Amino acid sequence: MVIFIFLGVVSSIFQLVVLREFTFSIAKNELSFVVACGIWFIFCSLGSLIGRRNKNSDTAYLPLFFTLSFCLSVASIHLAKSLAGPGYYEASSLIFVFVSSFFLIGILSFFVGYAFAVLSKAYLEAHRHTRKTFSRFFAYEALGFFIGGLAFAFSLSNYSNPFLFSFLPLLFFMRMPSGRKKILPAALVILFSIVFVLGFRPILKKELKDADILMLKGSHYGPLILAEKFGVKSLYVNGSLAATSEDTAWDEEFIHMSLSAGDRIKDVLFVGPCFSGQLLEILKYDINRLDCLDINPALSEFSRGRISQNNSRRVRFFIEDPRTHIRNSVKKYDCIIMNMPAPSSLALNRYFSYEFFNIIKKRLNPGGIFCFHIPSKRDILSPHILKFDSCIVNTLKGVFKKRLFIPSDSMIIIASDSMSLKPEDLIRNFSENNVKTEYFTVYHLKDYLDPSRRDYVEGMIDSSIEINRDLNPRGFLYYSLLEQAKFYPGLSINIRKTRSALMGAFIAMAITICLLCFLKRKPAPLLNVAIVGFSSIGLMTILFFIFQIYLGSLFWKMGILVGTFMMGLAAGTFFVNSVIRKILNKRILAYFYLLWVVFTFSLFSSAKGNIFYSDYTFYIYSFILGILTGSVYPLAAGLILKDKAASRNISIPIYAADLSGAFLGTFIFSIFLIPFLGIIPTLVILLVSFLFYGLGNAFG
Repeated sequence: MVIFIFLGVVSSIFQLVVLREFTFSIAKNELSFVVACGIWFIFCSLGSLIGRRNKNSDTAYLPLFFTLSFCLSVASIHLAKSLAGPGYYEASSLIFVFVSSFFLIGILSFFVGYAFAVLSKAYLEAHRHTRKTFSRFFAYEALGFFIGGLAFAFSLSNYSNPFLFSFLPLLFFMRMPSGRKKILPAALVILFSIVFVLGFRPILKKELKDADILMLKGSHYGPLILAEKFGVKSLYVNGSLAATSEDTAWDEEFIHMSLSAGDRIKDVLFVGPCFSGQLLEILKYDINRLDCLDINPALSEFSRGRISQNNSRRVRFFIEDPRTHIRNSVKKYDCIIMNMPAPSSLALNRYFSYEFFNIIKKRLNPGGIFCFHIPSKRDILSPHILKFDSCIVNTLKGVFKKRLFIPSDSMIIIASDSMSLKPEDLIRNFSENNVKTEYFTVYHLKDYLDPSRRDYVEGMIDSSIEINRDLNPRGFLYYSLLEQAKFYPGLSINIRKTRSALMGAFIAMAITICLLCFLKRKPAPLLNVAIVGFSSIGLMTILFFIFQIYLGSLFWKMGILVGTFMMGLAAGTFFVNSVIRKILNKRILAYFYLLWVVFTFSLFSSAKGNIFYSDYTFYIYSFILGILTGSVYPLAAGLILKDKAASRNISIPIYAADLSGAFLGTFIFSIFLIPFLGIIPTLVILLVSFLFYGLGNAFG
């Protein structure tokens, strides 16, 4: 059984690396990441079914196939967009993400499922087995997943070269019989790993359209890349273009428009990626303290190294999640400048929500100002841009009494709760400060503050557009639709009608399954395994998203979340396996769904009460969810054996049914339910669905 632990370790780390690389290079947000998880699940399921039919039980070359499939997946992920045309940092169409994920992720995940089936068959042929053996396969693999997840989160997530992990399949040789038979595949694993490790920089250079790689640094939050092409240096953070050496004009516009809005600004907080150009523009003012707050230590260190010794005494860098730091801080500021990109992901959306604006408001001194920017248009607002801008503006209106909009392709928004924000004050303050600028002048400022342009923008804002909240990420949804409109110009979605249709369809599906269970008059083990797989991935997706909203370090600590889930899965499987004869009866699934009702209601209550301020809360929920998920495997195996099914054919159909349900769940939850309904309504319909499933199994 140790071989299944190794399978779990290798699969866990390979999955985390591949999905992380796919997200940063292609998908760009958490929803596409979950879609990629769905592709992983369905190809695992397909691989297990194919492996079940394989008559060759020789496993000597499995490690080599693992290494090759991993290396090909990672290399293809980094080359796919460059071959298709778009740049590294540009958004991709939903269809491109979906189609590419089949080829880029499917190869490796197919082989993971295939390996599980082949190793299961090999074990059964070499050992005597009982009915408890089948569930242990899942449990030991889950234990390995837990170990791999912890190792990744604490030691491996700050990697800079993903191909370094290609050596991991050498672990399998530790459990293979000694002899010459494994020398050749082991040597090939080492050879291919070395080739791909050395080839990563050329692959990355190709991905960046033949730009020269000046710096490549890994961090827990994602890669930091500095590249140069045609004399222009570009800094990429977590797959996004963060800054270029040509940004001087924008830096001057944003910083000087922001600081000209206030009088006697002495303490400034800069939230988000802070680059040397922006810092130097702020330091032109007579300020006492500039606090720079960002979550990525690699990026902060990069900026710190470009500050002169004289200025460094006025600048402090805080490396922490900005939301957590600002919420827990007692210090107040005269000006808070937020330099966050548009909410193209949930990690960024959390900085444009009603809840975050309230946190910001509490950290401002009387008369303090808050400044940030959002994508817009200077003259004509298209329908998609208008909806997005209206969402953010309406959210801000619910928090700050005074607001000033400065129209441009990046609209600068200045807000205060008490200070009057008048265009003439900005012009006067900028002139009196007499700061030296290279591009920006008072004439530019007057042009930006033209009354007709400001009146146009304010008059176009649609007050009926819902505000952006943490658990109802409307800003992210509207911006996602805006990005997809670039690929599908005719895209038009009525969010309210879509929401109603989704709620009705989901409840109708739950009622239908309830009736099927009732009419069948006996348990349907594989159907219930698929339901559990579907619901489990839905709840895990919700945990992922809430974690990202409150703590913002999903791609660092995802390994722990997945690991604790898999540890719970192993614990649930082992426990139910040990008591299966005592508890197995016709109504067992009804009691099982009652536990799901209790769990979902607890998660609903916690989300409503906003108690998710600690990592450990999420780990506990993830562990309990794993227990509930793992419990279904021995229950299903016991019910199938009760019908005198062939024992050797049990584990693979259960594995396939679980992954098939999870595959469907990733798409339904990530593309439809959570974006359109929000997290709280999604939990409500899950709660109602579990009640229907329980009733169907109780009276069927």
